[in-house]
Amino acid sequence: MIHVVALATGILYFIGLLYVLCEKQRRSSGSFDERCGVSRFSVVSCNFGVTALPLHQPSERSLALTPSVTLAIVARTAVLRAEGKQVLSLSVGEPDFPTPEKIREAGKYAIDHGITKYTAERGTMELRTAIAQKLFRDQRLSYAPDKNILVSNGGKHVISNLLLATINPGDDVILPAPYFLAYPELIKLAGGTPVIVPTEAKHRYILQPEQLSSAITAKTKLIVLCTPSNPTSTVYTRDELAALVPILVKSKLWILADEVYEHLLFDGREQASPAHFPELFDQTLYVSSFSKTYAMTGWRLGYGCGDSEIIKAAACIQGNMTSSPSAIAQYAGIEAVSNDQRAREEMRKSFERRRDLMYSLISQWEHVETPKPEGAFYCFLKIDEVWNANGKEYPGSVAVAKQILEEQHIAIVPGQPFGDDRCIRFSFAASDETIIEACSRIHQYLLSVKGVG
Repeated sequence: MIHVVALATGILYFIGLLYVLCEKQRRSSGSFDERCGVSRFSVVSCNFGVTALPLHQPSERSLALTPSVTLAIVARTAVLRAEGKQVLSLSVGEPDFPTPEKIREAGKYAIDHGITKYTAERGTMELRTAIAQKLFRDQRLSYAPDKNILVSNGGKHVISNLLLATINPGDDVILPAPYFLAYPELIKLAGGTPVIVPTEAKHRYILQPEQLSSAITAKTKLIVLCTPSNPTSTVYTRDELAALVPILVKSKLWILADEVYEHLLFDGREQASPAHFPELFDQTLYVSSFSKTYAMTGWRLGYGCGDSEIIKAAACIQGNMTSSPSAIAQYAGIEAVSNDQRAREEMRKSFERRRDLMYSLISQWEHVETPKPEGAFYCFLKIDEVWNANGKEYPGSVAVAKQILEEQHIAIVPGQPFGDDRCIRFSFAASDETIIEACSRIHQYLLSVKGVG
C-alpha cells in the first residue's frame, strides 16, 4: 500500500513539473490570439514527447463564434461619454419607452404575492393559454397551449431552442441577407451551416422565388424568414409570401418565422405570416417576444409555436439548460397580452411618426439608398455609392461606423454583421431631438467624403 501511494505521489509530482516547464515555454514563446475577448494559447509541444493542453483552453464551439460588433460599439460609446463627449445613439435595438404601467404592476404583484418559484419548463399554462388567445385574436392562428407553445427567456432563447431541436450537424439553413446578426452564430452553434442568400434594396430586401429555388439542396433543412425585418424594417406582403409557398411546400423545409416586430407595422399594413397559409402551417415554427411590442426587453420573455414534437423537443432542451422562464416575467406577460392594448398602439404610433421624421431627412442624401421602413424601428442605408461616385475606395461599414463615432460622436451599427457591408443601420427608437441632430452630423460626415463642408 505504501509503495502504491509513493508511486502515485511520484506521478503527480512529474505531471506538476511537466506543466510548469510547459507553462514557462508557452510564456517565453508568447503564442496566443485574442478571440471573443479571451486569450487563447496554442497547444504547447514540450521536449518530453508529450503534448500538453492549457487548462483554460475554450471550446472550439465557442471560438467559432463571432464577437458582437454592437457590444464593442456600446463599450466605446461608454468610454467617450466618460471622457465628457456628448455621444448620441442611433444604435439601440430596443424601445426607448418604459414598460407600460399595468405590466409593471403585475410584475410587482407577482413578487409581493410569492409568485417566484419554478414553473413548468414550457411556461405556466396560464401564460400559454393567454398567448394562444392572443394569437387567435390578432392573427387567427390556432395553437394548443398544452402541445404547441413554448415560453422561453426571450426571443433569442426561443430561436436557439428551435434550431437545436431541428438542426443536425451538417444541415444547411437558408438565411436571407440582411439578417438579424445573431442568426449565423446560433445556426453554427446548433451544428448547421448558414447558407446566405443576398437580397437587394431594389426589391425592398425581399427574397425572390428564384433565389429560394436556387438555394435549396438535398442538405437544406430550414429557412429563416423575418418579417418585419431587423435590420431592414421590410415587411413581407401576403402576395410576396404566396410566391414562395409552392417552393416551400415542395421542399418540405422547416420555416422559422421570426415575427418579433409583428405589431410594429406602419401605413396600415397587416401582418402576413407563413403560418397563415394552411399548406405551410405544419412546417412553420412561429417565434415572437414581449420585448419590442411591450417594451419588455429586460424582462427576457419570448415564445415559440409549432409542431408538437418539435415543441416537445425544444422544451426538453430548455428544461435541461435553463429550467423555466422567470415566474415574475411570465405573470407580467399575462397582463401584457391579455388586457388593454392601448399602450402598445401608442408606442407604435410614436415609432411611425419618428420613422417619418428620420426618413424625411435621410431620403434627401445624395448617393444613399434606403427603402422606406415598413415596420420595426430601423433605417438600413446603402452608403457605398457615396465613395464610389466620388472616385474613392469604400472603407467598409465597420470603418465608417468607427469614424462616425469618433469624429461625429454618433453611435450607429455597421451593416457587416447583418450580412451587407455596403450598409449601416440607424434606429429611430430615439427622441426627435436626437434623430435630427444625429442625422445632421452624419450628413456632414458623408458630405466630407465628397469634399464638401
